[in-house]
Amino acid sequence: MANIEKRRIIDSNKLSSEQYFTSILKEAYAKGLLCDTDMENIQMQCIQLLAYKCEIYNGGESSSIRVEEAESIMKSNLCTIGLYLKSLPDVNFAVSELKKASIFEIYQKGRKLINVRLHSAKHIFDLIRKNKLVTPNYSYNSTINEGIESFFKAYDPDYEAHETPASIDYQLCNPVTDLIGIEFIQKYLENLFLENEFCRHFAAEDIHYLLYGYDKEYKDLLISIFEQVLTAALGCSFANRSVVKLDITAEEIRHLHYELSGYNEHSLALKIREAAGKVLEELNIDSLPLRRYIEKSLPGIITNILHAVRMNTLDKTFISRVLPDLKPGIRFLSGAKMHDEDYRKLIDELLMCRHSSDKLALIKEKVKSFGDLEDLLFDAMLNEEEITSVFDILGDIEIAALIRRHPFKTDIQAVDLSEAEMALRLYLKNYIDRLPKVRQEEIFEKADSLIVE
Repeated sequence: MANIEKRRIIDSNKLSSEQYFTSILKEAYAKGLLCDTDMENIQMQCIQLLAYKCEIYNGGESSSIRVEEAESIMKSNLCTIGLYLKSLPDVNFAVSELKKASIFEIYQKGRKLINVRLHSAKHIFDLIRKNKLVTPNYSYNSTINEGIESFFKAYDPDYEAHETPASIDYQLCNPVTDLIGIEFIQKYLENLFLENEFCRHFAAEDIHYLLYGYDKEYKDLLISIFEQVLTAALGCSFANRSVVKLDITAEEIRHLHYELSGYNEHSLALKIREAAGKVLEELNIDSLPLRRYIEKSLPGIITNILHAVRMNTLDKTFISRVLPDLKPGIRFLSGAKMHDEDYRKLIDELLMCRHSSDKLALIKEKVKSFGDLEDLLFDAMLNEEEITSVFDILGDIEIAALIRRHPFKTDIQAVDLSEAEMALRLYLKNYIDRLPKVRQEEIFEKADSLIVE
């Protein structure tokens, strides 16, 4: 009897977090916890729910919708149902819920849970904006300032609960995998908040010197600031240096390589974990979530250090700080953007204009902020000649700000960019290339020292 019961227990490791509902059905049916009648009943209720949602989607009309839209709504429904089932105490409890409650009831509970998750995610995002790091790294700033914000504006929990409408380029030390929709965003924000909390134990300039030592063009790289800082802190601990300044010399790194080469893999891993404990102690980190996150981050860092020791490249893992020639920063304020309705009217007017000269006159008259101008370059369907005319009315600071935000000399792969973004970068490059060399140098110098707010 015990063996029979054991065979009927679902292995939670076989369940997909991304497709939780369908994976539970598959495993429960395979284990005999759901019979053919149960499966047919559940499938029929899912179809009925889809029909109900499609009717609402059509504004109460029973006319048909495109197959792609129906498929998307079904995925959204399944995601919402799975979100609720995942919140239950265990898998067997979830199967029991499927047998006794209607799919519509489960969906409604999942939909309410999405609202709770959205509220929580917005709260965490508010905290992130308060503990945000001061760094020129583009992917970090754009993800927080624009990418995540776009999720809360575009997310549709009723019909696209499974989608993640956000441009998130910043790399976490612990990437979020096998999650979608609000679950992905919430987990990403939780991880980002903890990474920020750790990095705020260090001065912004010390992090800057460290990352500048890693690569002087680090502002354009897709890197995890937290991972670089934690690794540097471990290196300082190894060298018996103060962790706070993230300062370890090339000579100390060479000595560390000689010392660590004498350890086997197990002993070296233990030594790294011991160093991590010293880092936590020196920084007085007592937050349990942060300590757990650091512990979760260690296996990847341990692997990197082990590989570096074997390949004699420890100086590429433990980084010596470099102090760049400090130049006074130019603070650039974008200005307040116009209301959405006014902006849409402007775009409509531009699209109706037949002559480029009329478009340019309209832009000069109506556009008062850099943010609106930047949006317009994507939304107004301007050709290269028209965009070049817009560039001509801008000052060097505005051109420098465009270069900072849409660099054409970057390590980010062009394949990651939209067609409109690639076109804008090309037009901007062509424009700059036609300018006199002296003005080009002045613009690039301004771009390097620009502080965009």
